[in-house]
Amino acid sequence: MSTVKLLREPLLHFLVIGAVLFGVFRLAADNGPAQGEIIVSAGQIASLEAIFSRTWQRPPTVGEREALVQDYIRDEVLYREAISMGLDRDDAIIRRRMRQKMEFVADLTAQAEPTDAELKTFVADHPAWFHAEPHVSFSHIYFQTSTKSSPSAAELDRLIKALNAGTADASQVGDQFMAGFDFRDVAISDVAKTFGDGFAGWIDHGGRGRWEGPVTSVYGMHLVRVSERVEARDPPFKEVRDAARREWLHARKVVANDAFYEKLRSRYVIKVEAAPEEVGAAKLAEVAK
Repeated sequence: MSTVKLLREPLLHFLVIGAVLFGVFRLAADNGPAQGEIIVSAGQIASLEAIFSRTWQRPPTVGEREALVQDYIRDEVLYREAISMGLDRDDAIIRRRMRQKMEFVADLTAQAEPTDAELKTFVADHPAWFHAEPHVSFSHIYFQTSTKSSPSAAELDRLIKALNAGTADASQVGDQFMAGFDFRDVAISDVAKTFGDGFAGWIDHGGRGRWEGPVTSVYGMHLVRVSERVEARDPPFKEVRDAARREWLHARKVVANDAFYEKLRSRYVIKVEAAPEEVGAAKLAEVAK
């Protein structure tokens, strides 16, 4: 058998792979750390029992408790051996989990309750975060513009006059609209999300108490009656205290995480090699010279 044919033999591949795996495990057994001590404390057993009880809504039996302990030992043995063999390296999921744990450690340093004075200062420093935008209540009549039955400008004008005179019923005209026809105390930004910016802009500056239009939205054409408008305002502190506390804690956490990371990063010398495409572009530039 020629050398080329021999290299293509599946049996040879199997033997090589087997030898490599045997070598890895032998190396781990010979050069790994000395056998350590695994202690399953009473507190750890109580924790295992508590998790079992929350899951199954009953305490474990004696046999189940023993199984929990043995599974914990198995998990610890395999975890330690995997770490000693370096199986945790270059694993994106493990790296991400370890990063989350380190960031959680940083979060612990940010746990503190703000005083009202601190929150008031925070609100004053970020007024746009707590400013209440205008809210409106309105009703509308919808017309699909893609159908041949869409009313003409003259027909819409007559309908508006009839609606304001009380001789036409708004519920009996127009096309079906899935989001409904009556909107109560809706923020202008939410109106924009539903109907589009142009419609929201008209609503924000339109009159009140009368049917007007037509107004174009992302869906079609509408006749609109604005019944109420609450102007934009800066709410009193008591109304925004809970929101301010959440934002304050989040901002503190971000600062703590960044400071913690920068402290850890300072322990390393960082070298970033040029990306392959950048190296190629540099070489082309040299040739062009």
